[in-house]
Amino acid sequence: MDLGGRQTTLMIPAYEAIKKHLGYENLPTKVMSHIWQTAYIDEAILTHYDIDTRHIRPKNKAFNPDKPFKDEEVFTDPWGVQRKISGGYANLCGYPLQKATIEDIENYNWPDPEVQFDYTGLKDHAKKLYDQGEYALVGCIGSPCNSFEQAWYLRGLSEFMLDMAMNKDIVHALMRKVVDHRKRTVELYLNEVGEYLDVIQMADDLGTQKTTLMSPASYRELIKPYQAELIEHIRKFTKAKVYHHSCGAITGIMDDLREIGIEILNPVQITAEGMQTDNLKKRFGDKFTFWGAIDTFEVLPKGTPADVAKEVKRVIGDLAPGGGYVLGSIHNIQFDVTAENIDAMFTSAKACTI
Repeated sequence: MDLGGRQTTLMIPAYEAIKKHLGYENLPTKVMSHIWQTAYIDEAILTHYDIDTRHIRPKNKAFNPDKPFKDEEVFTDPWGVQRKISGGYANLCGYPLQKATIEDIENYNWPDPEVQFDYTGLKDHAKKLYDQGEYALVGCIGSPCNSFEQAWYLRGLSEFMLDMAMNKDIVHALMRKVVDHRKRTVELYLNEVGEYLDVIQMADDLGTQKTTLMSPASYRELIKPYQAELIEHIRKFTKAKVYHHSCGAITGIMDDLREIGIEILNPVQITAEGMQTDNLKKRFGDKFTFWGAIDTFEVLPKGTPADVAKEVKRVIGDLAPGGGYVLGSIHNIQFDVTAENIDAMFTSAKACTI
């Protein structure tokens, strides 16, 4: 079971709710990601649910973990992308390279990985957990380690998708800069903790509810080579299994993901076309470990604790036989999920046998 061991976890209101439910109101709330409005999960709660993962993440110097942003607040992230807090989310609202030329991209004030993150004490923390031998240590470079997404965050999604069809030089220029940044960040991070990790996270949302965001051919031409390059670089510094987060319907490129070295697929968005758990296990169960799959769209926010327990049992029954399943929510657990349903997910999983 996983809770808080990866980039996607509990959003801050859901964390406050489960703290209260378990009688841990006095625990501090530390912001894991201001961009995603998520919280670090305290060790007391992880121990309560016998969670098997622990998150190994450097501090992001740009943000104060003790200070969540307020609703309607606008901020600029280290890449120069503007976001506005609205409805609990940090929504994109400003794209600094939306009208950029190749020359503008080359001359852009790119963030410096050398100063972006604080690794103080991270190696000692990872080694201590590693020596205990009780948990799977899940690495995060301090951001999702995405390339396609970070490129379009800078450009704007509509503009970037048009570029993929009509202005491929822009796509290559952006992807080159982003992947070079990620590769350097990987070096800095994995030189500290690479020998202790069991899993290293990557992410790029590549799917919609019905199909991939781009054609498989466009993915293979313009995105896949950069992802492959980044994974090859990661392999130089760690033996950790490579985990990839992609929402949406992505069965059309899952063989490609495996080909470039991805071993763990998250979040297993079961409401998307072709992503049903029984189908995935039959088609890809010998190629991937599946991580997630507990529905955050219908069951967790709208169901009862009994509904959640039933869904947990169903998903475990589909994905766990023969191994290759880590239970967790499909995506960040949001403000509309009750503490009772969060509790039901983990307590029913602990009790489940197959």
